[in-house]
Amino acid sequence: MMKRTSSLAFITGNAIVLAGLALLAYLGFYNRYWADDWCYSADARTLGTMPATLQYFDTETTGYSSNRYSLTFFSALTENTLGMFGNQIVATVTIVLWLIGLVWIGRNLSRLIRPVPTSVILLTMGFLLFYNLYLSPQRFQILYWRSGVLPYSTAVIFWLLILGFITRQMIREAPVKWVNFVVAPLAFLAAGLGEISSVYLFSGTTLLLLGTWLAKRGGQAWAEKSFQTTLVAWLFLLLGMLTLIVSPSNVRLANMEARQSPLLLVPVKSLRHALAFIVDAGRSLPIPHAIFGISIFALAILSDRSTVSFQRALLMIAATAVVTYLIIVAIQTPSAYFYSAPPDPRGQSLSRFTLLVGIMVMAWTAGSWLAGRLSGNRLAIAFIVVLFVGFAYTARSISTIYAELPGFIYRAQIWDERDAIIKQAKAQGITQVEVPVIDTAQIHTRDMFGSKGKGMTEFSENCAARYYGVDGLKADLP
Repeated sequence: MMKRTSSLAFITGNAIVLAGLALLAYLGFYNRYWADDWCYSADARTLGTMPATLQYFDTETTGYSSNRYSLTFFSALTENTLGMFGNQIVATVTIVLWLIGLVWIGRNLSRLIRPVPTSVILLTMGFLLFYNLYLSPQRFQILYWRSGVLPYSTAVIFWLLILGFITRQMIREAPVKWVNFVVAPLAFLAAGLGEISSVYLFSGTTLLLLGTWLAKRGGQAWAEKSFQTTLVAWLFLLLGMLTLIVSPSNVRLANMEARQSPLLLVPVKSLRHALAFIVDAGRSLPIPHAIFGISIFALAILSDRSTVSFQRALLMIAATAVVTYLIIVAIQTPSAYFYSAPPDPRGQSLSRFTLLVGIMVMAWTAGSWLAGRLSGNRLAIAFIVVLFVGFAYTARSISTIYAELPGFIYRAQIWDERDAIIKQAKAQGITQVEVPVIDTAQIHTRDMFGSKGKGMTEFSENCAARYYGVDGLKADLP
């Protein structure tokens, strides 16, 4: 009876979480081009995919950071192969690949440490992904805005795939060499998506490499089998990060008005910004973080039986807390150096994901330890009730996301009307076109115009004008 009840709980939870992820993906079909998307797509159309990418070597202003070679390449490739449809499916592809990566790693670790049912792994990782997107400091920009998805969410996906290959090596009877030839380009491409994400991936992989090396010295079989692949990933992430740094296009940084921090102060500021982020997460969003942690704790209680000692479990929790904090510190470093400030909200999305992963590991460790020391159906029923409370809160969160649908539909309708106006005017030989303004306040992402200056008062030769092949665009204010 209890086994059937637990199975029902897992099925219910998976249905709710997957429905939430499906809704997030569905909203993406109403997505269009915004801000930097216009610049990437304009260059992709006029130059081609590889010539646009090779602006890495140019010193002229492109409207975007051309040293991010992978970001330019994937933006141009998407534009030249899929066009607008590529932008509309970016959320779906992101969610599917992110979930696949998480489940793959979860299955590998389950086979390495203790078997856990696939339905539980799917639910745990689905919970993680849903709450990561739901609580993101800037959900729109890391899930729908292509120029924000690629340097942040896509970088995480590449890392998950790399970790999937590494953890797969851990459970093989003998490691296979061909995996290294897959991991190397994945790591190099991941590093080229952006500065913050490259530091993030490199720092996390460095900690993994150090832990694997120590375990290898201790004679751990999993470490001996995965060390070489981890080292390859680390080396190519380092190579990619150096490639970002030495790009000739970085000359644009000399013209930035931001105040850089002295190098000696960067560690101090990064430590402080990381702590501030964690404290703010607890203060501003205590309930969803608590619901997430308690739900994972209950899942572990119902599905895992650990024989680990209390001391070992406590050590695991402490080590997870330290690693989580150090990786969040690494995320703060580029912005602390270049701007003397924390990352913008889309950059802090990496911190949110890292924090939730840390909470998940600590909650699971505590729950699995406690499960091995509890008995009786009453306790199991109590934790099933706890789990259903988490499901109810998650379902309520889905309704909050659904309330955003009218805004997505409105923006898509106005965008499509404007697209038709520009194309019709161009066909008639009109090269300076007045177009409707789209209110993007809800998504905190610029349209083709800024909030002031050219475009709002006179015709602007911006990236959107280049995209359409007209001389200028001007906002038709209501």
